[in-house]
Amino acid sequence: MRTAPLLTLLLAFVSSAADPLVVYFIDPTYDEYSGDAILVCTPGGRHYLIDGGMYSTWDPPWDCGAERVLPLLDSLGVTYLDGVVGTHPDADHIGGLISVYGSLDILCAYDSGWPYGGTWVYEDYLEAIEGNISEYITPRAGDELDWGPELTVQVLHPAEPLSPSNTNNASIVIRLAYGETSFLFTGDLETSGGEDVVLASIPPEDLSADVLKVAHHGSWTSSSNMWLAAVDPSIAAICVGAGNPYGHPHWEVLDRLAGRGITVYRTDTAGTFYISSDGTDLFYNSLPSQGGGPEPPTGFAVYPSPAIGWAIFSWDVSGGQTADLSVYNLNGEKILDVMASGGIYTWNLGTADGGVAAPGLYAAVFRTDGGASCTEYFTVSR
Repeated sequence: MRTAPLLTLLLAFVSSAADPLVVYFIDPTYDEYSGDAILVCTPGGRHYLIDGGMYSTWDPPWDCGAERVLPLLDSLGVTYLDGVVGTHPDADHIGGLISVYGSLDILCAYDSGWPYGGTWVYEDYLEAIEGNISEYITPRAGDELDWGPELTVQVLHPAEPLSPSNTNNASIVIRLAYGETSFLFTGDLETSGGEDVVLASIPPEDLSADVLKVAHHGSWTSSSNMWLAAVDPSIAAICVGAGNPYGHPHWEVLDRLAGRGITVYRTDTAGTFYISSDGTDLFYNSLPSQGGGPEPPTGFAVYPSPAIGWAIFSWDVSGGQTADLSVYNLNGEKILDVMASGGIYTWNLGTADGGVAAPGLYAAVFRTDGGASCTEYFTVSR
């Protein structure tokens, strides 16, 4: 079993020039909430956020931007963002961006430019942009975005006029290419009035992507067979909350993905994860320097992910009854080091100095007496 890198290596890679491309798919899970939140760390050291998850004052109140996005940015040492994309006006995409705009300097705001009014969340989001120093841009199909000379970033959707009745089909769709690898970010684009419009205007060779961010959290209203055939991804990433009441991702979409042999990674089952690229190959929760392909490690798990009050580490005892378990933060500091047995260990998030693990991304490193080793990434929230 291959060993994923320690977070010290990850921090070094995402902070310096000549890095790989690293794309985080941030887990939006909280109660029944869902959403999209994606962080793009470019090879040239720039950082772009695509959506920020849900914001709600309902019971229970929730702010994905404050609870998930900002802690991740802090743990990576990101003090400002080169750009933020609000794909469309829905609260589970742009709601969390309100806190981001209120906390960090943003150099450029990319917005759908929905002209038909919206919810109070969308109004607060637009006010947050106005209160920041951001340049405001409404990308349209055919535009190319300058996200650094290493990347080709093309806007495939939307085109004017925007539908006055469907915010999902106002989604900004972006194809990002780095060397021989590519990602397609789709917001909540639906098949009718969205995918069909793109398919009619974009040649298949300009639409294909190795990694597809599955639209609308895996809803059956998106990801048609024609769409999947044109994009032809090897990896599908689904941003979705584990407790969502809509049944996302829907079985119809999962069946379509499985029928094409596409590897699926989901935030509701894996928590926050990342995919990196050296311009030639893709790597799941690993970096190019480590070698290997995008296959995830098996036999080890950390849950709940994100951990709120505790984290449970489990492993297949066939790989060894006793495990040396260490947890590292993104500064490379070891905050937990224990010997555990029986295939399970519960951590109360307490640290060796008597404190409590701060919100952010962590690595749990397992080494068993049977010789198995693995690193699993997980988030801590509040």
